[in-house]
Amino acid sequence: MAATRSLDLVESDLEAYMQESFNKLIRTVMRRLATKKRSPVYTGFFASSWKAGTSPIRPIDKVEDFSPWSELRKAKNANRNDKSYKIDARFYPPSKTFNYKRRVYIGNAAEYAAYALESGKVQQFVQGPEMTRLFNEAFSQRSPRVSVGARQGIGTFGTMAGKIYTGYSEL
Repeated sequence: MAATRSLDLVESDLEAYMQESFNKLIRTVMRRLATKKRSPVYTGFFASSWKAGTSPIRPIDKVEDFSPWSELRKAKNANRNDKSYKIDARFYPPSKTFNYKRRVYIGNAAEYAAYALESGKVQQFVQGPEMTRLFNEAFSQRSPRVSVGARQGIGTFGTMAGKIYTGYSEL
């Protein structure tokens, strides 16, 4: 009976670990995509429009309908030398917890997403070594970091009188 109980615990722990790791990966990917390094940026609307869901993301949001990007676009159209932009992730963090057993789509809600993807920045991120590293980090075995110790000083009691003892020791 004890062996069955311990196997049940392993299964529930593994499920919880997979669930947590999967959702951490989704949040990390969304956060990384919402940067100038990984998304093309004109006003910042595209980089701010990454979204995760259980169905494909429909690119229907028009920059003209969302402030401050609509004002930034007008200013840039009036002055082509204007370099200002604003990245403010509109859908981060995701509004739900995703089940690792189900498919999750990460896409962009900006109406012009197909055009913006032509820059290749997103493809380099998704197909490159960084995504592999993020996946491996999210699902790697992590050992807890435990430190035990106190402030450094000179012992004045017991057999340690006059000895120097030191701060923290990692286990």
